[in-house]
Order: sequence, then C-alpha cells, then structure tokens
Amino acid sequence: MRTRIWTAALWCLTILLTTACVDEKVPTSSKAFVDKYFPLSTIVLVETDVDDDGGKEFCVLLNDGTKIEFDMQGAWKRVSRNKTGVPATLIPQAIIQYVKKNYPEDVVTKLSKKPYGYKTELSNDMDLRFNPQGEFIEKID
Repeated sequence: MRTRIWTAALWCLTILLTTACVDEKVPTSSKAFVDKYFPLSTIVLVETDVDDDGGKEFCVLLNDGTKIEFDMQGAWKRVSRNKTGVPATLIPQAIIQYVKKNYPEDVVTKLSKKPYGYKTELSNDMDLRFNPQGEFIEKID
C-alpha cells in the first residue's frame, strides 16, 4: 500500500515539474494564442525544430492531440487538429464559408500560413489554397 502511495505521489510530482518546464520554453505570445483558441487544453510537449526554409521554429503538442507550430518570435505558422478540426475562430470567415458551401461534410483539420495566404487540409484529405483575404485559389491534388 505504501508503495502505491509513493508511486502515485512521484507521478504527480513528475507531471507538475514537466508542466512547469514546458511553460518556461513557450513565449508569452504563444501561450496567449493557446489560451485564446484552445482554452480547455494544456501544453504537454515543446520541441524546437528547423523549418522548410532552414529557419528555427518550435512546435507545441497539446493534451488533446493538437499540434501547433510557431516561429521563434511566437507567431503561429501551422495548426493541426485531426479529431475535431481547427477552431472556427482561428479560420478566416471567407475560408469557413467556402468550405461549408463546397465541402459541407468536412472540417478543416490543418491550417497553415503561407506566403500566398493560407493552405488548408480538410478531413477528406483534400488540400486547398486561399489568398490572404480567404478567397479560393486552387485545389491541390
């Protein structure tokens, strides 16, 4: 019985310390982004990586499986949320309207900022490109 209590206490301490260390690695602007768009989720992992252009970025994983990539200044670059889709409050209204009209059965599972505007991936694995105003550009096969 004592072993179980000590084991449970050790797990609780480990989780508490891990959460504290994770929070220190995330810029304030990124924490605010997570708090605003994912208020019921917590950051469980932070990784630093090199992006496609050779610049540094960091990625956070939330306890609900959401993955968010940020540049080193804390601005979001990509959000992936396969189970429930990217929050509608994050997606430009014109993109939401286009998807609802043309793909009513699907949700946006990935949203990326790109030089041309936005790239989305839908729950049917279709990729769509939009300009900065959210106007449709093309479907990517």
